[in-house]
Amino acid sequence: MMPPHCYVCGLDPHSAGPGPLGERFVLVYFADPRPAPEGWTGHPSNAVWFCVEHAALGTTRESLPTATALREIDATIGRGSAS
Repeated sequence: MMPPHCYVCGLDPHSAGPGPLGERFVLVYFADPRPAPEGWTGHPSNAVWFCVEHAALGTTRESLPTATALREIDATIGRGSAS
């Protein structure tokens, strides 16, 4: 599992200050169509860390595939390619 690192702002445990990780970060699982193969280990491809400030951007999109959810989040926060 990858350590927490907010997808939106980049906050990580070292810069977040003291306190339990569960009070500062949320791991959101998006609805990718294929689960990881049996016996697979590592960070799930559909799991993305958010700090508590930005967690709602992820949790409100849990029903979407990861790529779609992250594109929507990027558009919402104004990140991405300029048209």
